[in-house]
Amino acid sequence: MVDDARAAAIDILVVIGVSLVAYLGELTAADMLPWGDEARGVVAVLAAAIAALWLTRKRGRTFADLGFRRPRRWLTVPLWAIGMLTVFVMAQVLAPMVVAPFFDLPKPDLSRYDVIRGNLGLAIAAAFLLPLTASIPEEIIYRGFLIERLTKVFAGNKSATALAVIAQSLMFGMVHFEWGVGGIIVTSIMGLVWGAAFILCGRNLWIVIIAHSTGHVAMVIQLYSSASPP
Repeated sequence: MVDDARAAAIDILVVIGVSLVAYLGELTAADMLPWGDEARGVVAVLAAAIAALWLTRKRGRTFADLGFRRPRRWLTVPLWAIGMLTVFVMAQVLAPMVVAPFFDLPKPDLSRYDVIRGNLGLAIAAAFLLPLTASIPEEIIYRGFLIERLTKVFAGNKSATALAVIAQSLMFGMVHFEWGVGGIIVTSIMGLVWGAAFILCGRNLWIVIIAHSTGHVAMVIQLYSSASPP
């Protein structure tokens, strides 16, 4: 049990390290990258996802252990995805009301995506690319890899799975620091909802990927249709 926890902690540190090195390298080469600041962080999340997949195989596990398995019933997949999005939107609406007595919750800073506003070509490209460069790799890292590995780290606790879901949601929020305080809070809520749903739907990653991708497409549509930053 101790060895499993130690190996899990090492795996997590390796993925974090790979992501950090890739991100710093991307910042260093920012002026040479054709897509500019709008796609900053893409290399880091892709590198971390590859590292997570490699470590999974290295530890003698299969991708099914990350959640890449057939749903028990395909008909329930859209229902799960819609349910996740509904809960997330409700949480997004309720969060400002809950914290209002203490402070005003700022909106996420999405200014890096301003180039999408009113630009149909870029909006279509983003709608296709975001699932590949964000939704899929992020779900591999946070819901598939981190929940499984963090559960091993917290194995001595009866609430290991719950702690793993909470921990990965906080980590998911923190990596969105470029969206400002509001972005960190919103994405932490998203990570919590996505993580809980991942567990409740039998640890099926495809369902969460579909919900996450749908959320990204909705964000692109919202950005494209707003002529100026909200």
